Amino acid sequence: MSNTAAEEGHPPTTPYDPPPGLDAAIQAVSLVEASKKPTKIGYLTNYAFHIWYQIVIEVMQRRAAQYGAEIEVVDAGLSVENQIAQAREMVQKTDVIVLTPANTSGLEEILSIADAAGKKVVVEANPVEGMATMVAICDYDAGFDLGVWVGSNIKNEDRSPLRILDVGLPWLRPCLLRSEGFVEGVRSIQPDAVVVASINGEATPSIAQRIAAETLREKGDVDVIFAMDDETAQGAYKGYLEAGFDPDTVAVAGFGLSGVHEKEWMMRREALKVSQAMFPEYVGLRCVDGAIKLYDGQEVSVRDVTPTISMTADLLDKFYPKVDGVWTPDLKTIASIPTANACKKV
Repeated sequence: MSNTAAEEGHPPTTPYDPPPGLDAAIQAVSLVEASKKPTKIGYLTNYAFHIWYQIVIEVMQRRAAQYGAEIEVVDAGLSVENQIAQAREMVQKTDVIVLTPANTSGLEEILSIADAAGKKVVVEANPVEGMATMVAICDYDAGFDLGVWVGSNIKNEDRSPLRILDVGLPWLRPCLLRSEGFVEGVRSIQPDAVVVASINGEATPSIAQRIAAETLREKGDVDVIFAMDDETAQGAYKGYLEAGFDPDTVAVAGFGLSGVHEKEWMMRREALKVSQAMFPEYVGLRCVDGAIKLYDGQEVSVRDVTPTISMTADLLDKFYPKVDGVWTPDLKTIASIPTANACKKV
């Protein structure tokens, strides 16, 4: 983790208020048939303060309960060292582990620790060399699709090249792939599009806001703010306003569309024009199902590719209909989104 993030600290945890229909949504997706099931699943997460992981954890707990298991969660706080130490403890008291790596490299040791203890590991989001299976989207492909949407739908009236602010998280390869795919997707439609700056939002809205404001004061106005997740997109957008630019002339393209705030922002049809929805509810479900399969000795895919789609206000209620006034995932519809057999870049 960078010194900046360490100095500023993590933002407060974004609480997740589960919709009343969440259990019914989870139950609509069939359980894995297994002759042997774990009683305790460990989850080594990366930064649980994020709304994405609050949702993943909640769904994992509910899905595990359907199998008669419980989830034990520990948060590495973006630290590889913490996560390795936590793994040494967790293998002693859980049957199988789900791991969201704290960095792109250095986590192979956790697989070795688990293997020595005879425990299987499901990796989420960020690949680790030697992993048995990973639950994740194809990040480059998803970024490219989002870029194609922006290139096709966001155009300057004077036909001048789009100016893009890229807000990333460079220590995680999936986030680098999202940025790379997004820019190449935009340029497949508008070849002259310009990346004005690429900044590190550090997965923290306050940091994204400060750095975006500083950068844009120096570089000038942009047409598009792209961010590797919606929370840092919100921070960067605030930085854009802080720098004195017009909220009506910028388009925000995010990733995740996890929480209620993001959905409501999109439905107001303001700056957030599109977000590459990643469906954390479905990811949490797949992580637990993958853990059940591994524990039972079943065959698994090295990459369990989960659905993603360039979500707009016109599509949102198809995948998150409001049930009793609350956004509720339609997991059967989400599961029906086609996924790739292999990712273009890993």
